[in-house]
Amino acid sequence: YAPAGSILRQPEGATPYFYTDGKFVVTLPPGAARLEFWRGVEYLPVRVDVDLQSDAETAVRLVRWVHLAEQGWYSGDSHIHLHTGGPIKVEIADALLAARAEDLNYSNLCVSNNVGDDIRDAELITGKPHALSDERHLLVFGEEMRSSIYGHMQFFGIKKLVEPQYTGFDNTPLSNDYPPNFEQAEEAVRQGGVVTYGHPIFTNQPDPFAVDPLVHNAAARELPIDAILGKVHAVDLMCYGSDEDLSAQLWYRLLNCGLRLAASVGTDALLDHPTLPLGGERVYVKVDGKFTLESWLDGLKAGRSFVTNGPALALRVNGQGIGETVRLDAPGKVRVEAEVQSACPLSALELIVGGNTVRSEPCPAKHGGGIVIKQLVTDIAMEGSGWVALRARGPESRHVFDGPAWAHSSPVFVTVAGKPIASKKDAAFFVEWIDRLIDSMGRRNRYAKPEDRQRVEALFRRAQTRFQEIATADR
Repeated sequence: YAPAGSILRQPEGATPYFYTDGKFVVTLPPGAARLEFWRGVEYLPVRVDVDLQSDAETAVRLVRWVHLAEQGWYSGDSHIHLHTGGPIKVEIADALLAARAEDLNYSNLCVSNNVGDDIRDAELITGKPHALSDERHLLVFGEEMRSSIYGHMQFFGIKKLVEPQYTGFDNTPLSNDYPPNFEQAEEAVRQGGVVTYGHPIFTNQPDPFAVDPLVHNAAARELPIDAILGKVHAVDLMCYGSDEDLSAQLWYRLLNCGLRLAASVGTDALLDHPTLPLGGERVYVKVDGKFTLESWLDGLKAGRSFVTNGPALALRVNGQGIGETVRLDAPGKVRVEAEVQSACPLSALELIVGGNTVRSEPCPAKHGGGIVIKQLVTDIAMEGSGWVALRARGPESRHVFDGPAWAHSSPVFVTVAGKPIASKKDAAFFVEWIDRLIDSMGRRNRYAKPEDRQRVEALFRRAQTRFQEIATADR
C-alpha cells in the first residue's frame, strides 16, 4: 500500500516501498498492519505492528547508528538514471525526494541512450548541482557513456554531454565500434570531469571475453587501456547485477601495476522503473572542508573513499588514512589500525595487501544496540612498494540490498625506497587481456573504414606496450 499520488516501487523479489517527505496518509483495510521505516544505510530500520481498529497513537523515531558526514565522509552513487522511458512518471523533484529519503549526498544522474538512440536530459548537464539540490543532497547531471564492446563509463562533473554518448548499438546511427572509449574519457577529463568505469565484471560472467563478441556486453573491457593511459580515476566495485569480488580482483591487478584508482559505486538504479533504490550500495568520500561538488570530486580523485552496502570502514597505516601514502626508506613493518562498524550482520574483517588476504578476523555477534564493531591493530611487513586496503564481509540479510554485506576501502599506498608498485604477473595479465580485446574487435569488425579499426588498435597497442614494459622490466 502507498499514499494516493505517490509511487509504489515493487522490485522483483524485494519488498515494495515508497518515498515520503515525512508526512503521508495511506488507506489500509481493517485489522492489523505492519509498517516499516527506512532511511539509507546510516539509520536502523524500524518495524511497527499496529491495530487499525484502535485509537492508540504510535510514535516512531528513526535512530542514526552512525553519522559519517560528521567525520567528513559523504555518500554518493555514480550511476543513477532518471528518464529511461520506463513505466513510472518521474520528475527531478522525485530524484531529490529519493536522495533525501536514502540520505544520499551526491547523486550522479546519468544521461544516456536507452535501448536505441533515445538520449534524454542532455541539456541539464552543466557541471553544477541542479537548482533543486540542497546543501546536503546534490543532484548533478552527468553521463553514462556506453559501448557495446568496450564497456560503460560514468562521468561526474562534466559541463556538457560528451559525444558520441554511445557506440556499437544495433539499428542506431552509431552502430560501429568507433571511436574507442578513450576519446570520450579524454574529453570528460578535458572538461574537468571525473571518470569511472561501471559494472566491470558481471555476476555469472567471470571472463568478459568468453562470450560471443557480436552480442552487446557492458563489461569493462577497455578499462585497463584507459587507466594506464591516464584517463580513469575510479572503478565501480559495486553495482546491482555485477560481481563485487570479481570486480575487485580486476581492480587489484590494476593497482598492482601502479595505477591509483579509487574504489567507487554505481548502482545503475532506474528511477522510472521499480528497481532497487539509488544508494542501496554507495561510495563514501572524505572531503576537505565543506561538502561541495568540487570537494567531493577532489576527494574521490584522491582515492579517499570506501564502498559499501551497509558496513562503515576506517583504516590507517602508520597514521596515514585511506588514499594517502606511507613512505619507507627500506623494507620494514607498518602499523595497521582498522575498524568496521555495521548494523547488518558481518562474518569477517579482512586486511588486503597487494590483492592478498593477509589477515581475516571473525566479527562478533551484534552488541551495543545492535551494532557490530570490530577493531584490528597489527604490524605487517612490506618487502617492497605496495598497498593496503580493508574489506568486510557478511551474510545476506533483509536490510542489505543486492546480496551479502560487503564493503571495501580504497588503498593506503606504501612506497619503499622510492620504487613504484609494479607486478610483472599482473602486467602480463593485461598484455594478454588487450590481445583478447583486439581479437574480439576483429571478429566483431564493426568499423566504417579500415583506418578506424587501425586507429583503435594502435591506441590499444600503445597501452599494451606500457603493460609490457612493466612485465619485462628489470626491477
